[in-house]
Amino acid sequence: MSPGRPRDASIDGAVLAATVDLLRERGWSGFAVEAVATRAGTTKAAIRRRWPSRQRLAVDALATLLDTPEVPDNACTRCDLIASVDLLTELLHDRLPPGVLAALLADCTETELREYLVNTLIAPSRDAARTAVDRAVGRGELREDVGPALVVDLLASAVYQRVLFGAAPQDARTLVDVLLRGVAVDFDRLLWISRQPKEARHHH
Repeated sequence: MSPGRPRDASIDGAVLAATVDLLRERGWSGFAVEAVATRAGTTKAAIRRRWPSRQRLAVDALATLLDTPEVPDNACTRCDLIASVDLLTELLHDRLPPGVLAALLADCTETELREYLVNTLIAPSRDAARTAVDRAVGRGELREDVGPALVVDLLASAVYQRVLFGAAPQDARTLVDVLLRGVAVDFDRLLWISRQPKEARHHH
């Protein structure tokens, strides 16, 4: 392709569609740019001019399966957090080919590639959840000593773990209710015990 010559959008679309199909059929371990070129009716060289690595090609192809998520806004903290978990689950567990995200992430050994994957595939749904949490904090319905980013981490990590390890999704209502209640029967007592000398803890 000579300098200044516009890219053929039809080739881009065909390559991305072929990439998605092959990832679904063969997974990441069986994915090859040569096979994409054959299925898309183009050449490996043409693909390389557009995507310098097969990882970036895969990330861009998977991004075509994900919509820009709407921020949950039900004027209800519990409802919004449940909707946020459901959104993360739908995008990462239901829409992406099973097992591909974990393998692709593991293969993005360079920091720049890993950041590109996270910013392209993970950040949009995470940002939507963060906005929902910020609104809940603004309504005074979440503890002020717990930062919004930590709340999102706790919710999102349960989704990410199950996606990456191929487990069934966690029930969103159960997850949110555990987080909202807290997991300790008496947190103040546990905190007090943790501050005691180790040899004194067994007496409590």
